[in-house]
Amino acid sequence: MATNHYFNNFGADTADQKLIENIIIESIQTYGIDVYYMPRTQVNTDSIFGEDRISKFEDARQIEMYIKSVDGFEGDGTFVSNFGLEVRDQITFTVSRRRFQELQFEGDNRDKEPTEGDLVYFPLTESLFQIMHVQGYNTFYQTGALQTFDLVCELFEYADEAIDTGIDDLDKIEREESYTIEFTLGSGSGTYNVEENVYQGTSGYANSSIKGEVSNWDSGTSTLKLINVIGTFSTSDNIYESPYSIQLEDDSTLLLDDEDISTPNSSTEGKPIWESTASFAISTFDDQEQSTDPSANNVAIETVADSIIDFTEGNPFSEGNI
Repeated sequence: MATNHYFNNFGADTADQKLIENIIIESIQTYGIDVYYMPRTQVNTDSIFGEDRISKFEDARQIEMYIKSVDGFEGDGTFVSNFGLEVRDQITFTVSRRRFQELQFEGDNRDKEPTEGDLVYFPLTESLFQIMHVQGYNTFYQTGALQTFDLVCELFEYADEAIDTGIDDLDKIEREESYTIEFTLGSGSGTYNVEENVYQGTSGYANSSIKGEVSNWDSGTSTLKLINVIGTFSTSDNIYESPYSIQLEDDSTLLLDDEDISTPNSSTEGKPIWESTASFAISTFDDQEQSTDPSANNVAIETVADSIIDFTEGNPFSEGNI
């Protein structure tokens, strides 16, 4: 028997193609699961290795996807390699092309198709999966069109990327997994808030070269934990909260945004006087403190390494003593 001549398998955006597409979308919405799609924002891409270690994720939008890996995770699974225990779980999601376009991600053709390197948050295991490959021809032109993408994803290995989507379930991953410096504070006043920025210096947050983001503040023990640290903090200066304010000539204060350092009129000293609602002195801190991560052993490794490696030679590759 020949193919059904009542269906038009040619042309673009025909009624027959729309019918198949609507059925597929309804099926995914019935048998699928709601996930968050997180596009990657490149900050400083390495043109040789093709990676960006300081990339960030600032947007997340919910969409339904079908779990094609119905029998469980695929891939290499969990194994011990030369670099320790590795988890290489893989999962394949199917997403409707039209529904993905409705997310309206802007730039880099994100409104047309998913991109390798983007993330999918899988709520069943509370895990992030990175898109390794986008299969755009998995259905092979049903009624002359392509209705879905297959996203081959692998468990994401977090490497200190910034995650600021405004969704707490996602943003807390950065706070819990990011490299953290813990400070024990001394005298001061005010309250730090989680996810706000802090800095050291007298010229305000925008002009400071020493910054961080608050991941935890315990006023009872005066303990402050910072992530996304830029520069080197010292015990010689206070940690100030941002946003900040400026003292004006009429003794009033103006609250400024993080990036706004313009002044409507000069201060009493002829220059901005930066103030903050929270300011504390630093008593102690250790940027190798392993108490922020119970499983960390960086301090122990450094202690043992110092007794093994000889750093007295100025140039170990020279033939003479330099």
